[in-house]
Amino acid sequence: MKINSSEIKNLNPINTIAISHIGAYAGIAGAFEKLAAWAGANNLWAASPRMAGVYHDDPMQTPAEKLRSDACLENISGIEPGEGMKHYTISGGKYFVMQVEVTMSEYGEAWKKADEAFLEKGYENDMRDHYELYLGCAGDTQDANAPWIVEICIPVK
Repeated sequence: MKINSSEIKNLNPINTIAISHIGAYAGIAGAFEKLAAWAGANNLWAASPRMAGVYHDDPMQTPAEKLRSDACLENISGIEPGEGMKHYTISGGKYFVMQVEVTMSEYGEAWKKADEAFLEKGYENDMRDHYELYLGCAGDTQDANAPWIVEICIPVK
């Protein structure tokens, strides 16, 4: 895992199409795969929409089988969601943003580092969306060990 930067940013809300997932956060991959396949079938990739993972519960406080998350695709084209999908707007406002390069196995460690940095700076958390914004892959997207460039976004009161 590599930390590229950390800073406070004022982020705009992001209108998305989302697929909800309930269960361990690591299990959201299937929702992303379904969303990506749907985007491809609807020729949405040409517009370069961003993808994000929104995590609604604290995994230290909520049992893994009850964790709620959403796999999101930025809705640039204004298309209607497909079956099993919904419109979802990721909250905007003041955020602590840590940009990292991580492999699939390092996401938990990245969130831990972001939470530690957040607390060390004395920031106060609020209840808006906690999310990962995926900026791209620093390698072959088919390689499970290729690092992804991700912004971990934690809302600040």
